[in-house]
Amino acid sequence: MNGSDDLGMVDDSTPDDESPLSRPAFRYPILVAYICVFLLCVLGNLSIITVIVTQRSMRTVTHFFLANLAVADLLVGIFCVMQNATHFALLSNVRWPFGEMLCHSYVYVLHLIPNASAGILVLLSVERFIAVCRPMMVKTVFTKSVLTTSTLLVWVASATMNYPYLIAAQYLKFDDFTICTRKNIVILRMNVLRVVTTMNFIVWYAIPLTILLVIYITIGIIIFRSTKETSVARSLPKSVAGRRPSKKLLLHQQSKKLLGSENGSMCHAETIDGRRRVIRLVVFIVLSFALLSIPRYIYLMWSSWRDNTVPRCLQCITALIQPFTFLLMFLNSAINPLLYAFLSKRFRSAIADTFCCRRDRDKRRQRMIALSNWREPKATSTVLDERNDRRSNINCRMHRDSYSKQAV
Repeated sequence: MNGSDDLGMVDDSTPDDESPLSRPAFRYPILVAYICVFLLCVLGNLSIITVIVTQRSMRTVTHFFLANLAVADLLVGIFCVMQNATHFALLSNVRWPFGEMLCHSYVYVLHLIPNASAGILVLLSVERFIAVCRPMMVKTVFTKSVLTTSTLLVWVASATMNYPYLIAAQYLKFDDFTICTRKNIVILRMNVLRVVTTMNFIVWYAIPLTILLVIYITIGIIIFRSTKETSVARSLPKSVAGRRPSKKLLLHQQSKKLLGSENGSMCHAETIDGRRRVIRLVVFIVLSFALLSIPRYIYLMWSSWRDNTVPRCLQCITALIQPFTFLLMFLNSAINPLLYAFLSKRFRSAIADTFCCRRDRDKRRQRMIALSNWREPKATSTVLDERNDRRSNINCRMHRDSYSKQAV
């Protein structure tokens, strides 16, 4: 029998062999961890999808990609987490009770979904980059057809690249047990799964991570410069007599003409703060992807390229490493809803509007209206000042709304 290094079976092991996972000290904590990850993954991502679908204010380009990411994470929870827990911890020694069809779909989805999530993260980050650099271009660039086509391409590419795993999945029946493993496919003396594993690491981890790093370093530089220019503009004197105006002063005067002196600075500061919040959320999503996915990729690369004749002690170590790397990968799918809830004020408000009763929503809206009325500046006595304030408020609102529609 060919080994299945990434699914739990090795060449010379049988279901009756002693495994570290058969010991309660290892088995029960791992099983509890699987259950917690499963509940977070399914309930959390289902809540995110419900919020985005039911709340009209959440139907933006950013949330379209976040909804696709939540769908991918939900599929991980449904098709992978508890099956993997049963495979490693619930039943002794990697027995498979779910039948042949689920065996093939499990092996396939287990490799397909993380790759699709990486591709969606790249699309989301490109959209954030355009939103920061050219906010008005987001709806022009990311039309409905572009959104649908780009997301579909990611899913099709991931499904195509991992198709060999669907063929390699192997459901084996013995006298009193069944196992789900995979067989090695050799074409022209080339191990196909070894090539697929290496290509997955390069195409769906190394390249996306490089792109994401470049994008967010660039975004960080842009936001830092914008913040610095705003602080410099605020510190400039209202008039510089007898002196030729500098470039920064001219920019400051132009912003005063467009948005008004105080409202212009306030509006620009609010825009910068909104961008920071959005970027902080997406950066945490990217960090969770980078840190929680790498152990699994390392193990897959090692198991694909190592010698199959391993010492017995190493088999015991890998029996513990495998569920640990799987748990980290599944945790990446379960943690995203928590990031939305803790790092996005808009998501928290949308979740409350979706799952709380109508009376609480009405009270919250009344408090927000009262607070906004309290914060509204008093009108000046002269007609000219009223006209200027009205014009600056309209411009500020238009500028802020153009970005807030894209913000998380």
